[in-house]
Amino acid sequence: MLLTLLILTVGVISINEAFAEPLENVRTFVSNYDGNSATVKISWNGDNSSRDYAVGCVSCTPNIVESTTGNSVTIYNVTPFPNGSFALLYVISYDSENNIITAKQLVVNLKQ
Repeated sequence: MLLTLLILTVGVISINEAFAEPLENVRTFVSNYDGNSATVKISWNGDNSSRDYAVGCVSCTPNIVESTTGNSVTIYNVTPFPNGSFALLYVISYDSENNIITAKQLVVNLKQ
């Protein structure tokens, strides 16, 4: 009886899909930094509960905001805070009713 219960439990666990929390694994890749601005590719783990993502740059002048339904975006002309090389970016995931699920701030050294 115990063996049957164990087999059924393992079967149920392996059939159900497990999803990570949205934006659990956010990665950045900086390219083309010329001392003033850079191109930054941001990617993250996908999640079925998220319908939309907003990706933006707070340190940029003017501020940049991109929307996507995918799990990556490339932002051009990312500028750092004055007198430095650090930029402040963010990614926000939204559900189907436009409610925020998760938000992540990203401090990125454009010299990397």
